[in-house]
Amino acid sequence: MRLKSGLIGVLCFFTAMSLSISLHGQGTVFGPKGGGVLGLQSWNGFERDPLLAWHGAIYLENFQEDAKGTVFAELGYHVRGSSENVFFFTGGGTGFRSREDFRFNNLALLLGAKRYLNTSSAPTPYFSFGVRMDYTLSTNLQKYETYAGYFPIEAFVNKFNYGGSVSFGYVFPFSELVGGFIEASFHPDFSRQYEQPGGTSIISPLTGRSFVLREQQIRNLTFEISIGLRLIHKVIYLD
Repeated sequence: MRLKSGLIGVLCFFTAMSLSISLHGQGTVFGPKGGGVLGLQSWNGFERDPLLAWHGAIYLENFQEDAKGTVFAELGYHVRGSSENVFFFTGGGTGFRSREDFRFNNLALLLGAKRYLNTSSAPTPYFSFGVRMDYTLSTNLQKYETYAGYFPIEAFVNKFNYGGSVSFGYVFPFSELVGGFIEASFHPDFSRQYEQPGGTSIISPLTGRSFVLREQQIRNLTFEISIGLRLIHKVIYLD
């Protein structure tokens, strides 16, 4: 029920922003975008290895002829997280190494402003910045429940997170009403994706003994490369 309420709230907010952009501009630009993700995480201030993943989104931007400044809204699915080389002991001083991924599958709403640097040339460079709200739809942390205390577990995941976004890219026109773009973006979280308080006593599934969890805090930092399609809807006023 909480998941459905959160999704409905995000979608309603995105719809309201979309209507606002349409009403205050002379047209709209919209379309899909997607690409690769390089996910990084800080665990108690220590950086983990990067996670390679993907993302996809839809966006809506106001459109005015030769305007250098616009506003936009974006709703997307983004995999955030990190990875680590782990040695698992199997007993008798033996074990095996494995590359483990820690994935947080987030729905992100981004609201921002975009600045075109040279509207008279093609391709047209631009940069943008905005604020972002994430909702964690799911994780892969269930597989680590056996190793609670050593790896993150689902119980301490923060479902709602917020952060900023900065991007730089180029727009390529294909025709008067259709174009494309390539974009590099940087998404730091200001909040913590994971907060495990210290002092909690649990029973280890491995040993059957009680032990006290240490404090664990995880923050996301994500780099993305995107390609996208620009579909322009112009509003023409007739006398």
